[in-house]
Amino acid sequence: MKSCLLILLSLYIVCCHGNPNKELSPKTVTDSNGNYADEESQLTYAAIPEGIEYIVKPEEYKYQGLLPLINGMQGFVGISFGKETPWDTFLGLVDGSVSFDQATILELGKWAGGYAACLVIGFLFFLIFPIVGFCFCCCRCCCSNCGGKMMQKRDDNTSAWRCCYIITLFLSCTFLFCGMVCTYVTNERMSTLFSEVTQTVQENTVDLQSFGNNTITQINYVAIDGFNFTAKVMLRDLNNIGPIVGGAVEESLSQQAGIDATFAQLLALDPVLVNMITDLTDVENKKQAIKTSISTLDASMTQLATDIDSTFATCGATCGSAPDTTGLKDGTNFDPDSMPDFSSELQDLEDVQDSNLTGLVIQGQEEFDNISVRVETESQSTVQTITDMVSDFETVVGDALGGVSDMLTLFDSISNLTSTIGNLGNMTLTGSLTVDDLEKYRWAGGVALTCFVLLIFLLQLVGLVFGCLGCCCCGDKNSTPTERGKVSNCGGLLLMASVGLVFIFGSLIMLLVTLTYVVGAPLEEIACVNLRDPEYTIFKNLIDGGSPDTGPHTTILGDQEGYLLGDMAFGDPSIPLTVSGMLTDCENDKSAWEALYVDNFFNLNEVLDFKSTIDVDTEIDKISVDLSTIELISPDTKTELTSMRDAIDGIDFTGLKSELSEQTVTADFQSLRTTLQSAADNTQGQPSPLDTVHTNLINHIAELDRIETEDYADVKTSQDEMYISVQNLESTATPVPDQINSLVTALESTQSVLQVDGEQIIKNESSKFAYRVVGVGEQYATFVNNTIRTSLGKCKPISNVYQSILVNTLCGSVIDSWNCVWFSLGWSIAFMVLGLILSVKLAKHIRIMEELHPDDPAPSKEDNWKYRPESGKVHPI
Repeated sequence: MKSCLLILLSLYIVCCHGNPNKELSPKTVTDSNGNYADEESQLTYAAIPEGIEYIVKPEEYKYQGLLPLINGMQGFVGISFGKETPWDTFLGLVDGSVSFDQATILELGKWAGGYAACLVIGFLFFLIFPIVGFCFCCCRCCCSNCGGKMMQKRDDNTSAWRCCYIITLFLSCTFLFCGMVCTYVTNERMSTLFSEVTQTVQENTVDLQSFGNNTITQINYVAIDGFNFTAKVMLRDLNNIGPIVGGAVEESLSQQAGIDATFAQLLALDPVLVNMITDLTDVENKKQAIKTSISTLDASMTQLATDIDSTFATCGATCGSAPDTTGLKDGTNFDPDSMPDFSSELQDLEDVQDSNLTGLVIQGQEEFDNISVRVETESQSTVQTITDMVSDFETVVGDALGGVSDMLTLFDSISNLTSTIGNLGNMTLTGSLTVDDLEKYRWAGGVALTCFVLLIFLLQLVGLVFGCLGCCCCGDKNSTPTERGKVSNCGGLLLMASVGLVFIFGSLIMLLVTLTYVVGAPLEEIACVNLRDPEYTIFKNLIDGGSPDTGPHTTILGDQEGYLLGDMAFGDPSIPLTVSGMLTDCENDKSAWEALYVDNFFNLNEVLDFKSTIDVDTEIDKISVDLSTIELISPDTKTELTSMRDAIDGIDFTGLKSELSEQTVTADFQSLRTTLQSAADNTQGQPSPLDTVHTNLINHIAELDRIETEDYADVKTSQDEMYISVQNLESTATPVPDQINSLVTALESTQSVLQVDGEQIIKNESSKFAYRVVGVGEQYATFVNNTIRTSLGKCKPISNVYQSILVNTLCGSVIDSWNCVWFSLGWSIAFMVLGLILSVKLAKHIRIMEELHPDDPAPSKEDNWKYRPESGKVHPI
């Protein structure tokens, strides 16, 4: 039962030493965002929220089958202009640093010479072509048909020329058809531009609004959610300062002073004490048993000696000489009273046992475990002060990053722009004319131009077909010019109709081509070519500037010492903030902080310097816990342990065992038995009174045997049992003095450590705790720093705006479509003119001539045509 109790008490001590109150509560910290902190306050922050998904995706412009046409147009524009745009000259003319002299004109002429030539050709065509058409008509209709007599001179190559004209005109029609198709497709493409542009701008404005909202959400996550989680971890540690600091102090004291080992020794002494009391009590009981058995033995031997002497006195000479009964009379030579008295030692042990060593261990352990409670109690004011500092720092961070959030609220106004753009189609221009109405008129004009080109194509193609049929299939191949059939003549008339229409409307179309070229070609060359440049050269040449170390740089605002935007935004031209760099960074989806060099006007490190607000070290240093008052074991207990040691040291186990090993009696039981047996033999059969003597002798022998086998045996057994008990006591008690000496030394050493080193240990562990709390703040500062600089507000939407609106929509859709119109019409006009020339030439070969050339033979009278010499013409009969 006692052993079970000790086991339970031991378990209680172990449980107390592992008190759950010394553990963190809670062990880990999490929040709804997925942030996590472990027992060592190592923080793992979740990824910042991505927010609303952006609508516009970075992708190349889809040409929708117009790529060959666009490549041709861009190639033509590229030929019209020089290889490199003279930006320095342009900027110099703008700011007046370059004069408009002959050298400047020559430089600009080298760059835009082709463009100027095209303009001259276009306007000359517009002016001269109607004149040519007028002269052409006059020569054919007036002036006695001086330029258009219906007469053809034939020779051996006439058929070959006719075939050549047919093939060439067919090829010209084919190219003209291609121009017509391109004109139609371009016109249809432009009809969808307005809706596409509107949708693109709307999507980009929505994305910009989403970008602002996402950035605000991310800032709130970093500034509010992230800090709340960090503060939660800090407060968890501060509220657990007892388990963290006190537990560390206890562990450190336990390692330095061996408190656990000391308590274990003290606890192990309790069962030893119980065993010693048991063994010593057993020795005392065995000593009493020896006293009793020796007293019985002495009485029996004395009585036997008296009886033997009386019997031999009665027997006389018959019994022989009387035996020596001195040994029996002397009794035993072992005096139990000379054995040590263990009552005082037993009392000392019982006094120690009554002091309840196990209870003292538990009490000392509880006193030691209360270090955590002491630390927690003494640090309440410090914890409250640091908690207030954390709240103040939260306000600082919230205000600082909240200012950035306020700046981003301008994106909310984009929603109004989105709705405005969505209603552009219904915007009234003049009177009741809307943008949609204007688009319908533009589309109708494009269809009209397409139909005109188609008409010319059909006239030339049908005329060509009729001419071929008339010449090749209707028997007109070998006919004279005056004998040609009506089919071929119809074809010639259609060709001449196309010629007339081209002369009438060709100059107007060329004027339209020239005017659209005037605007579209420079936009393509100056704007779009540079906007499509992945190096963003146009911004480098016009806006960015350069390093102040490389001298002044020409920009649209004049010479700039350094970077223009850096100077405008931050007042420091050495800050390399450039449009090209910003677009490159945003294209690579870098953070707005990095792309816009925000750290030049917002000192993030200063805001995140929490140590200036949360002075943890100073406050932690104020914690003072006095461990000198902790008393693991009372002085009375030490005195009792010393008395216990001295009592054990006073026991002479060697002398006691030697005394127990000595012979108990001096009487020779065997010799006495022999003498008595001889006397009994001598008196056997003798008359009275010798027969009575014989009976007494037999009784004396029996008594002697009984004394030897019972009384003496009892004494011997008691001696042996006490010897064993003394051995057990010796084996139990021998190591106890050393254990007590070691225990007392350990207790004194432990108490010394508590009183001398306890304060320094608390300071050391408090410093570690301060470092732990500071480490939480540093982890938050690192998280905010890295997040803001690398992940927060990734400006890909800005790059998407540039790519989708400027490159894809403005250049890819609007300007390219605009340029494809003049290029398609110009292409068509070129082949219309070629077709005009070929049509006039071919018409001579397929139309019915009114008269033969003088060198041609006259037709026979049997022919179906009548030749009239007076007029020189043939007439049908």
